[in-house]
Amino acid sequence: MRRLFPLPVVDEVSIHEMYGFARHAHNSGLPTVEICMIATPDGAISADGRSGPLGSPQDRAVLLALREAADVVLVGAGTARAEPYSRPRKAGQRIAVVSRTGDVDTTTDLFTSGSGLLVIPRSAPTPSVSHIRAGETSVDFAEALAQLNVAFVHAEGGSQINTELLNAGVVDAINLSLAPLLSGGNGLRIASSDVPHYFELRHVCSAIDHTFVRYVRKEITSV
Repeated sequence: MRRLFPLPVVDEVSIHEMYGFARHAHNSGLPTVEICMIATPDGAISADGRSGPLGSPQDRAVLLALREAADVVLVGAGTARAEPYSRPRKAGQRIAVVSRTGDVDTTTDLFTSGSGLLVIPRSAPTPSVSHIRAGETSVDFAEALAQLNVAFVHAEGGSQINTELLNAGVVDAINLSLAPLLSGGNGLRIASSDVPHYFELRHVCSAIDHTFVRYVRKEITSV
């Protein structure tokens, strides 16, 4: 029988130290971009259409530490609708909602508070709230990120947004929580890119039955 070595166990204080540190923008001017997701071992990122049922207090602490460190939280319109976003706790933080069509309810607290920011392509109708345009008929993420003029963007999904960020080559790290259940079915995965994206493991730890893993982008050099 293979001997099992226990993972380091974390609490909310150590979680804040591991995830809540300051990030800096790249020399190019683009912000550091990190994806935060929870998934099951069989790859599902939601239960009944929401990620909340997969979570735990420690997973919530990871999310809050990343949000506290971030200047902008980036989220797809579908995720924003499924898990209603309101004004952030952190003063001055913006929640950037990505939409190809611009069909987003801007009467919610997120937008009426002035915290919401729409990210849309140039083909979308002009909204009545704060927005940036990038790309022609779909959002060009590198162009959008360059307009934000911030140090750290924390991306919270969903799968399509993650895929497009990865394909744009702008993801610096993935913060993944693994929930202790198998969901079955054929639901969405963290991303669905057909192109491989390479990352290096930086840490793995646990709390109760959840596992927390951090990967950073691996630079591939040709010989």
